[in-house]
Amino acid sequence: MIKVLSDNSVQLCGKGKCCPIVTLREDGTYEVKDDYGNTVIVKKEELELVADAVKTLDGKKDQLICG
Repeated sequence: MIKVLSDNSVQLCGKGKCCPIVTLREDGTYEVKDDYGNTVIVKKEELELVADAVKTLDGKKDQLICG
């Protein structure tokens, strides 16, 4: 579920405690803050690849992924 917090910020609510906050910054990058207070700043293109990365890793748990 995605909860809109403001015009430039949303919260991604998963099962249980998993609720990171994604904020669009003035410079066009995105800030992702996790449940532990850690923050990473990424470009839109990088953020869009996260779902694909999860799918890839879930399907390749016992294999080495190269390049």
